[in-house]
Amino acid sequence: NLQEVFSRPIYQTAIRNSLSLTIFSSVLGIVLVFITSMALYRTQNKFKSVYMSMLTLTSNFTGIPLAYSFITILGYTGVFVQIGKQIGLDLLANFDLYTIAGLGFLYIYFQLPMGTLLLLPAFEGIHKEWQESAELMSASPFQFWIKVGVPVMMPSILGTFTMLFANALTAYATPYLLTGASVPILPIKVADLFVGDLRSRPELGSALSLVLLATMLIVIVLSNLVKRAFMKGEK
Repeated sequence: NLQEVFSRPIYQTAIRNSLSLTIFSSVLGIVLVFITSMALYRTQNKFKSVYMSMLTLTSNFTGIPLAYSFITILGYTGVFVQIGKQIGLDLLANFDLYTIAGLGFLYIYFQLPMGTLLLLPAFEGIHKEWQESAELMSASPFQFWIKVGVPVMMPSILGTFTMLFANALTAYATPYLLTGASVPILPIKVADLFVGDLRSRPELGSALSLVLLATMLIVIVLSNLVKRAFMKGEK
């Protein structure tokens, strides 16, 4: 079964699509999450509480409701697509939500709220005294975050990245509703093999599940190894 999984083009495509979507949304997502979390960390006005409420709301806005919302605004007759056609903005007018690129945009959206809520508490570990000391030694803010801030936060960053990776790798309801079988990814193919319309093949579904599990385990192991290296460096 594993040999068939790695030899048949349809399953190879599903593995490749899942990995590309997951890596793209996790890497870009962690960068955007870091920037957003830093902005919230530096904000001490009423906007912070409002934005935190929005993050909590949107972090639970996933699955079928999220898919329908994106169809409404970015589908073939979506609001933003129609606006793009009216104002002559080709990038928006020709946007195709029902492709792997469209799924990538959607994945980035639902990665941001969860990642920000996970990473924001890590900024509390950055003491203001450290930043003041860096300023006294003529270090720029960029140098401070590269030399001090990011290395100190690296365990939390890696943990958040792992959660984003798992979140994207196992996403099912939203991509299934948007693309069905037209963009094969691992969770959809696993489900199809267990509850196929014509006949089920649970043995192949189990093999694909093992591929998904192995991918996640590899990422967790690599993340832990890098985390230990940074913690040893700090000591």
